[in-house]
Amino acid sequence: MKTFSVSDYLFKAASILELLIGVCVLILCVMCGLGMILPVEPLHSFGNAATIRAGLGNASYIIIGVEFIKMIASHKIETILDIIAFALSREMIIHETTPLENLLTVAGVVLLFFIRRFLNTMPSERSKETISQSDV
Repeated sequence: MKTFSVSDYLFKAASILELLIGVCVLILCVMCGLGMILPVEPLHSFGNAATIRAGLGNASYIIIGVEFIKMIASHKIETILDIIAFALSREMIIHETTPLENLLTVAGVVLLFFIRRFLNTMPSERSKETISQSDV
């Protein structure tokens, strides 16, 4: 029987909270899309860019906080990379940036994915990947 520590429960709770925030962002996007299409007054206020930007900004702050909780609970490099990726993408999506800032942000995200893919594997995991790729 596997015993669960407090950090395991904290990690699972943060993952569930992250999914709930994703559902809330999906509902916000649907309501904003309907507000742009339908001229109904309660929905029309959702159709402007300021509402979408504010909702995504608030959700991004919460998601970065949840990822920080997951980082504290798991002590894995993947969660640190997730926090940096969310922070970079939040700046590009929420704030109006110049094309040069967009290019640097995209280059940063590409660098994070490069680190995750090629520099973040343990030797045992790398040998498992090699074995599974040779079977294909």
